[in-house]
Amino acid sequence: MKKFKSKNTNEKFKGKIQMKNLKGKIQMKNLKFTLLLFIIGITLILSGCGTKGKGSYDAGVKLFEEKKYGESIIEFQKTVAENPDFGEAYMYMGRAYNSLQQYDLSINSFQKAMGIFKQGKFNAAVDNLSDDKKINQIEEVWMPYSQIQQKIQRGIPLTDIEIQKQEEIIKRLDPK
Repeated sequence: MKKFKSKNTNEKFKGKIQMKNLKGKIQMKNLKFTLLLFIIGITLILSGCGTKGKGSYDAGVKLFEEKKYGESIIEFQKTVAENPDFGEAYMYMGRAYNSLQQYDLSINSFQKAMGIFKQGKFNAAVDNLSDDKKINQIEEVWMPYSQIQQKIQRGIPLTDIEIQKQEEIIKRLDPK
């Protein structure tokens, strides 16, 4: 004798299959949503949106370019208070102190920038310089210039080599 499945049993079976399909679709949508959030997060990280101190750094650069050196220093100080590894802020701060003829502070800022850069930590483009050229610019131009100006400010006579170096630096700073 053959047993026939009732219509009711077939409908229950179809209902279970449909429920499994619905759960699968929901899980797939959740997976897609999670993947989308992950991609957005990675994009934000890679684009540098998370760089602490970037807002005050940008404000400082703008003020520096407007030759408002004292005001720019305040912004760069805010930057390094937020992000002590923001070497580019120290670099600009050194240049601003240099422009204000505060050579001790200038040298101190350049030394901090160099320490950060030599650890391979870079945060922002500076005057379209690549990271490797930032170190060279500090070592070959800004630091020696500040050290020579510091001696002049203190009334310490320069050696012939320092005078020659100063002339070379001035040519590099102002290639007219």
